[in-house]
Amino acid sequence: MDVTHPGSQPLSEEQQALLQSFRSKVDSRITSHGMTAADVQSFVDEIKKHPDVSRDLLDAVRSEVAQLMQGQRFSFDFD
Repeated sequence: MDVTHPGSQPLSEEQQALLQSFRSKVDSRITSHGMTAADVQSFVDEIKKHPDVSRDLLDAVRSEVAQLMQGQRFSFDFD
């Protein structure tokens, strides 16, 4: 995934792997049980705690969440 925000950097291999892990968890949850907003927030919180997280990675996740969970709010701010 290209991140094209001004001043952004391409995602590193570790960040790409983390984004893929997020996608896999979402796909698995949707396929097996269905997904709630709480599930998505839990996945986002897990990514925020990862040592390879960056603003660009969170922007990529934010974009995917916006498509999956239209009209719902999620916290992407660092705690």
